Amino acid sequence: MDRHDVALIEALQRDSSRPIAQLAETLGLSASACHRRIRALESRGLIAGYIARVNPHALGLAIEAFVEITLVSQSRETMDRFETAVGDFDDILECHLMSGAHDYQLRVAAADLSQYDRIHRECLSRLPGVSSMRSSFSIRRIKRMRAYPVPDGAGG
Repeated sequence: MDRHDVALIEALQRDSSRPIAQLAETLGLSASACHRRIRALESRGLIAGYIARVNPHALGLAIEAFVEITLVSQSRETMDRFETAVGDFDDILECHLMSGAHDYQLRVAAADLSQYDRIHRECLSRLPGVSSMRSSFSIRRIKRMRAYPVPDGAGG
């Protein structure tokens, strides 16, 4: 990656909705060169897709919970069953395999405690192989991820 690719990735992470012509002008590239670079970054897997960042409060999702999960064992079968089941529940926003005291950390959003209780009863409690579960609630988000830092030469 050269400096133009780094600048392009940083610009797209800030706002991927801008027209290519505007993006190209900002970066000092022609529109066709900018478009070729974007396609090359996509084909190399550096750009994995485009999404809209939605305000959860505007959707009525006032609660964000982080759920620590410990499994009954770390056998491949137990982990595979758990991970497959997690993918079946839209209420689970993220799932991370962790090092440390627990096996997985989930992120869940809900409108209120009543809805979180429903998610806990109908979703989280049905996950296979769970030995223990501990929920923590975010009081207030201090910083939301906006973009990954892009080091020079990233992606080879």
